[in-house]
Amino acid sequence: MDMTSIAAAASSLKAAADIAKALGELKSASDIQAKVIDLQREILSAQSSALAAQSDQFAMTERVRELEKEVARVKAWDEMKKRYSLHEPSPGTFVYALDNASKGHEPSHWICSKCYEDGVRSILQLKTKGMEHDHYHCPNCKTDVKARGSRPRPMVDPESGRW
Repeated sequence: MDMTSIAAAASSLKAAADIAKALGELKSASDIQAKVIDLQREILSAQSSALAAQSDQFAMTERVRELEKEVARVKAWDEMKKRYSLHEPSPGTFVYALDNASKGHEPSHWICSKCYEDGVRSILQLKTKGMEHDHYHCPNCKTDVKARGSRPRPMVDPESGRW
């Protein structure tokens, strides 16, 4: 909160009180009118400073609320990421795989390593399934991941070399 707004409001209110005290000592109407104008000016100044302080307080309250939400998100992510470990489905390709101990009712899946590092859980989606490699796609950052194919290879007859 801007302390100058609060100090300005307090100063204006003190000045207004001093003017109000002085009003009782005045005898002429013109002197009273001048002091009333001074009093009104100080009251308006105090109101303006109070409104500025209130606006500052509102902005700071909103900022605290945003920071609390961010802290909650970070704490939740810290708990979530403990459930995954780094996995290398193909040489040089890395993903985070759901640990078996953490699985519960969730199906096995991988999450994107880039998104993991950015604090986001983005489940890789199978794009194409191949004999040698399967291709996965991250819906969040659009990264493609190649993994060793999980399809069984057709059996080759060793004598004829045919399938």
